[in-house]
Amino acid sequence: MEFKKVINFDTFSRIIDSSYDGLTYTDENGIIIFVNSSYCDITGIREDFLLGKSIYSLADMKYPISQMVIKVFEDKQSLSEAIQYNNSEKEVLVTVTPVYDGDKVFKGVIVNVRDLTNLFNLRKELTLINAKYAAEVEKKKKVYQELQKQKDQNEKLIIRLNNMLQSFDNFSFGGNSKQAHKLLELAYRISSVDSTILITGESGVGKEVFCRMVHSFFDTTKPLVKISCGAIPENLMESELFGHEPGAFTGAGKSVKKGIFELAQDGIIFLDEVGELSLYLQVKLLTVLQDRKFYRVGGTKEIHTNARIIAATNRNLKEEVAKGNFRSDLYYRLNVVPVHIPALRERKEDVVLLANQHLANLNEKNNTDIKISFELQKILEEYSWPGNIRELNNIVERMYVFNEDGLLTANNLPEELQGIAEEKNVLESERHRSLKAALDSFESRFILNNMDDSLSLSDIADKLSISLSTLERKIEKYGLQRRYKKGGREGEVK
Repeated sequence: MEFKKVINFDTFSRIIDSSYDGLTYTDENGIIIFVNSSYCDITGIREDFLLGKSIYSLADMKYPISQMVIKVFEDKQSLSEAIQYNNSEKEVLVTVTPVYDGDKVFKGVIVNVRDLTNLFNLRKELTLINAKYAAEVEKKKKVYQELQKQKDQNEKLIIRLNNMLQSFDNFSFGGNSKQAHKLLELAYRISSVDSTILITGESGVGKEVFCRMVHSFFDTTKPLVKISCGAIPENLMESELFGHEPGAFTGAGKSVKKGIFELAQDGIIFLDEVGELSLYLQVKLLTVLQDRKFYRVGGTKEIHTNARIIAATNRNLKEEVAKGNFRSDLYYRLNVVPVHIPALRERKEDVVLLANQHLANLNEKNNTDIKISFELQKILEEYSWPGNIRELNNIVERMYVFNEDGLLTANNLPEELQGIAEEKNVLESERHRSLKAALDSFESRFILNNMDDSLSLSDIADKLSISLSTLERKIEKYGLQRRYKKGGREGEVK
């Protein structure tokens, strides 16, 4: 069945009038002959005002759409433009389209006006919502970044705390004394800054161990490079510190050698025995500390370094400065954070803990279970340990090697410490004796210790600052004649 498009004018008018968009039709003469109700609602202009009017007369009345209609009349080209109607807040989209009949003869123009106010208001609302949302997102982003930053800091703190706990377990530097706890706390505190540290103390007190503790708290993934300033000849020391270019000197080789200032980038350099550096190398070191840059031996390329310096010495550098052996400016550059490690004799409460700690390491390494007797612990505490922790570890390991029954006792002590054991036994035996008996016992042992077979009695008396007759009387009193084997000469004991 063929469909026929049949529609009367009245029906067509109602359809056009019910359109959401405003519509007008201007004939080929420029006269407005049709206006729907939506156009009047959108523009606020009455229908009777527009019908029968010429677009040119409306243009003279500054009707805003007239200029667009006139342009389409002239150019015969469609035109669209969004305008703010009559300086109000109403935004409208105006589309003017030329109309042709079946023979393509121009018949006028249709004006379509669409109210965009709600759309624009919605867009503004969406813009505000987006802005608010973006602000919330940015706020949450900052909160997230702050939480992430805190998380990273916490992770670093956990690593440092784990390193701290490991330091208690692994470093033979530790102890229960106030000095040991203070040094451990100090190592943790200064590990987070990059200031130069100068560690002082006798040989064997643990200066390198303190440096390793700082490094463990700092970042164990970063390099720690040690160099002993007293163990390398001066002619090679400069190359060890700063590296050298190929052929820089005899025996330099054909390849570049990096010095410790390059090898320790982002990490720590430990300059042990820094007081042994020559004045020439002291100047070189001072320059690096001041400028944070250097040249390889034989090189012309400037190299920057950010390595942190920890120096150590068993010398009194102030005295060396006064003697002219050490530069004062370098001393003050190094001594930004001074750290003094006390001798082991100044913290005797740590001796047994350190001994047991080293013994535990030996047991773990060799799968043994050797212990230190209570008697030996007391003897170790009495000794002065002139070699400090290094000597203590040496003695413990020596006793460990030669032990046969799983318990270290006074009998395992090396010969140089046997006297302490004997002295302690004597003191123990005399605890309940009278003062006179104890003094006599001491005097007897003191005289006996000075009775050298190579000396005459007169010489021994002079050595003791007493008369010969007094010495003979005391020898007889304490029955020491048999201990003195020199006979037939001056001072023979009858």
